[in-house]
Amino acid sequence: MKIRFKIALTAFGALLSAAVFLRAQTNPPVPPPRFAYGGDAAELAAQFTDSLVFLPARISVSPPSLFILDTTAQSSSVGPERAAEIDRTNPSFPVLNLDGLDVPLAGLPARPAPDFGSRLGLDYQGTLGRDFLSNLVLEIDFARQTVRAFAPGSYKYAGKGTVFPLTEENGIPVIPLRVALEKGKERDLNFFVETALNAPVVFDSKFLTAHHMNGERGRTIASADPFTGEPGAMLGRLRTFQIGKNTIDDVLGIYSSQPFPLSDTPVAGAIGSLVLRRFTLILDFPHHQLMLQPNSHFGDPDEEDKSGMLIVPKGPDFKTFEVANVQPNSPAAAAGIKKGDVIAGVDTDPAEDLSLLVVRDLFRQVGHKYKLTVQTGGQTKEITLQMHRYF
Repeated sequence: MKIRFKIALTAFGALLSAAVFLRAQTNPPVPPPRFAYGGDAAELAAQFTDSLVFLPARISVSPPSLFILDTTAQSSSVGPERAAEIDRTNPSFPVLNLDGLDVPLAGLPARPAPDFGSRLGLDYQGTLGRDFLSNLVLEIDFARQTVRAFAPGSYKYAGKGTVFPLTEENGIPVIPLRVALEKGKERDLNFFVETALNAPVVFDSKFLTAHHMNGERGRTIASADPFTGEPGAMLGRLRTFQIGKNTIDDVLGIYSSQPFPLSDTPVAGAIGSLVLRRFTLILDFPHHQLMLQPNSHFGDPDEEDKSGMLIVPKGPDFKTFEVANVQPNSPAAAAGIKKGDVIAGVDTDPAEDLSLLVVRDLFRQVGHKYKLTVQTGGQTKEITLQMHRYF
């Protein structure tokens, strides 16, 4: 009896070892990133659009695609339409080929981003997430609009910025800030760091309600929600905004009604690209740290819309710029622009030659005067609109 049991146990052990071996063979470890010429650093081609960071990359030597850098995404992915265009739907053992750097990934699923076009007015091609960042140190200089990648083994930060331990909630980096709403007291609060969020500071409405802070918001105007691109959020000014030892003046806050990720640690909201643009940002996931070093734009104020129009992109190419809201006492209201009108051109540029982010940036320029082509009530007319502060 003992001999049979021993034989059975030995057989079970052999089967278990074989299963472990087969699993290891089926899912081999992902190789580390490879730098050109055996080096340990590379300056990557990058495109900065309204302080959002896009990196062009080939998928296993395919035509290049533009991937948005997203610290909230657990894994990288490619847009389904883009994957079909370049014939790379769910590729096996994908390698992202960037300038001077190849990054192998465990997978690159074709995954849609339904709100991407309505938020940014751009076609979605792909996302670089935590699997991309986990084996690299990435230095993003928003002032010079450059991105450099380093091998973790040889990287050591020697700058004078604030070093934050990389605390994560639901896989998203979180840092502490000192904040006061326009009518509120200063508080030490935790915020997600979201590189793909086209916004300054976004507050979670549930957090504000739970901490009785809604009455501290002060003056607000209607805003597009940065998570959906649709109307429904409110925008106001903050009285205090401090990152580490750095205090920033004239920071805007957006009060969103969209749900934030659940967290064991209370998180008040998120900081997006319009705050990060004031720094050189170093994302060092391998060493569990994040650095923010003020750049030449650190003191630049956040600029709100000066036209009084809340514009959302419509149509299959996101080139129909529809007016979703008009603020009272604003230049747009004085000019007779109404909700539902369509901005068909700005100065000599027709809408098809513009993007939503370009149009929004134009309308933040105080004192500028634009000739708008407006479609309203089945007619097209020219309206001259001068930007000025009304909030």
